[in-house]
Amino acid sequence: MPEIFLEIDSALNLTLKGSIGTFNVGSNNRESLEVKYFLTHVGLNFSVGSDENLLKELAPVREIFNPEQLSFNEIMQRDIDDARVSNELIPYILDNKTTDLIKFFPPIVVIVLPVKDGENTPDTLYPKVVSEDVEKNKSNVEKWRVTRAGEVGSEVFEFEQPILNNNKADQHDLVALRLNTSKSKLVIVDGQHRAMALLALYRNLKDQWSDAKRQPYAKFYEEWTPNFIRSFNLEEVKLPIIMCTVPTLDESYAGQGDYNLIKAARSIFLTLNKTARKVSRTRNILLNDNDLISSFMRETLSKVKNSDVRAEGGLSIHNVELDQEKQKLNSPIAVTGVSHIYYIVEHLLLESGDLNGITARSGRFSTRTSFSDALERLNCQDALGTEVYNKTKRDSFTDDVAEKLGDEYQDFYGQYIIRILNKFIPFLSHNQATLNLKESLNTSSDIAVESMLFSGQGAIQVFHDHRKNLKDKLSNRYFVTDVPRINAIVNELDKTERRLNLNVQDLHKERANIYIEKCNDRNKFNNNEVLISNVNKLYNDFYTTVAFQSSLICGFFHEYEKVFKNNREELGVIFDEYLGQLNNFFCPTSFSEFKKILSVLIGHVEGASLDDLNISLRSNDSFRGVVFTGEMQPDQWPKFKYLLMEIWKPTNHELSESLKEELQICRKQVFRSLYARKKSLTAQGKNISVEILSEDDKSSAFEEAFNDYNSYLKYFSRASEITKSSFKTEIRMPDSNDDIDNIPECVDI
Repeated sequence: MPEIFLEIDSALNLTLKGSIGTFNVGSNNRESLEVKYFLTHVGLNFSVGSDENLLKELAPVREIFNPEQLSFNEIMQRDIDDARVSNELIPYILDNKTTDLIKFFPPIVVIVLPVKDGENTPDTLYPKVVSEDVEKNKSNVEKWRVTRAGEVGSEVFEFEQPILNNNKADQHDLVALRLNTSKSKLVIVDGQHRAMALLALYRNLKDQWSDAKRQPYAKFYEEWTPNFIRSFNLEEVKLPIIMCTVPTLDESYAGQGDYNLIKAARSIFLTLNKTARKVSRTRNILLNDNDLISSFMRETLSKVKNSDVRAEGGLSIHNVELDQEKQKLNSPIAVTGVSHIYYIVEHLLLESGDLNGITARSGRFSTRTSFSDALERLNCQDALGTEVYNKTKRDSFTDDVAEKLGDEYQDFYGQYIIRILNKFIPFLSHNQATLNLKESLNTSSDIAVESMLFSGQGAIQVFHDHRKNLKDKLSNRYFVTDVPRINAIVNELDKTERRLNLNVQDLHKERANIYIEKCNDRNKFNNNEVLISNVNKLYNDFYTTVAFQSSLICGFFHEYEKVFKNNREELGVIFDEYLGQLNNFFCPTSFSEFKKILSVLIGHVEGASLDDLNISLRSNDSFRGVVFTGEMQPDQWPKFKYLLMEIWKPTNHELSESLKEELQICRKQVFRSLYARKKSLTAQGKNISVEILSEDDKSSAFEEAFNDYNSYLKYFSRASEITKSSFKTEIRMPDSNDDIDNIPECVDI
């Protein structure tokens, strides 16, 4: 009986025609990798089968991978501004004023990523890539070069190039790229807004929004009705697209270098977007593989993302704002942000002994690249070896070094950043309130509001922009067809806006009530509006600022390391005591304690209940009145550190004595600054210069400064620790025989 050979069928199911080329990505710290790319185009000409087949497979990252299943290092793309796509990019494509002109877009850049068997997560390397010349007579060409990832029957991709007379594989004519769409995903690394414009038109024409991952975004494109879209010449709608592969990164590469496909994708993204206006600074920080501070921050965020929200304080990755345009948080769900954590890590590791009491931090930390202070703190010379230790810099390191240092960083610093964000009562209250809101939205099945609050950074602003632009188009009579339907869409958006606002209000109410839930005299909290307003002010102006959060972490470690350096034996116990004392102050258990918090941070409070609450904003005995009157920029965090030092009373003797010394330095600086302001105000009132104030005027300014400072310290039960005589010595208050003109003037620190 003759032997039977069964030919294995190829699994490649999507064929594209175009041309190929190569470029390199890498850095001065890692090897350079060759990217093999395939250039073609995609459009809305459905008589061309490849167009529709490609559009079926092409999707933004948010629809390809489940964020819950991705590690933090695998999250690259910023969220799509659907309002911009719908209100700017689609009208650019469908422009009835220039219907005869073909619109140009830069190419959409896609990387072909393999997926793990049985999972919908990206794999780090391709299966083995082979290249061979084969004989087959096709298109009058007898010899073809085939580059394939994976064995026949389970391929990921395959390039096919004709070999012409010069025995070289042609790059421009008859080239094909074939893909196995069940073993690979087309991940957009640049141009996802352009791609979304095309996809939205395709999906509206073909009614392709039913998938659960697509549904939340359909509302942004409803006004583009099939009838309206078909009124344009769709055959001319074409966008160039580049498919990138990195054949070197196959299974044979494992253990040979620092790269993988995820890092290669990040490198391509950063190379393309280094000078792009739309990519936020924080997104570039997140993706930067050439900065150890970014690497450490990702380590912390990965722990947050992978943590069980039920375990401690409910902190989740949606509580971290990833795309910040400014230092201030925009998302009502966020309690901290990338800028916050990056700043904290940078100041934890690169501080070089130049912190001076309450004086604002100076210098540009971004230029501190030596990393010697950080390496000493991390105590990792034995782990790295002397030679590697001496060569390692902030922007010059290997993956192995980053991994080892990351473990040390997380053990010494990162876990305590997370502990603060989980267990400090103001943060814990916020995190629990957001979890309660998420459960409520899940129960009500309000997909639209839930997606805006929890499924994307900046989604709320995108929604607001879209709603406004759609109303503007109606007002300007942009739509000539389906106007009643467009009006109905706007009405639905208005309803969604009202539900969104109500849910944010519910969040603030829930947060405020959780914050005061330990108060034993709840009957005095009888005005929800006043309670919510003041708690919101505490969060917006203090708790969620970079300066306050930096003081919580950097302030603690600055004092701890002065005594213990990188000795970690006492760290956990001392940190828990510190956090417990802060919580005792910032977690009110009575109405009077709630008033004390407001009096310290906002202004002196009078009233027996919320109904008759009266706050003197920036009163003379508040933090703003005594310590600092200016705008609280991040680099002013040492002033908040001083506030926390008045609360913190460590039981460890060495630390307690060290803290007392630092506290005396800070108090003298605070008083000198306060006294200088009082003299300045006195001089302004008399319309004279400070230099010619009388002895009586200076004595009066001194008394005012001391009384205000004394009242401020009563909130911390520490007023008895300062005396007039000590401050007179510090600023050389004159006796009757002193020469007033020789008294040094003070400046505001």
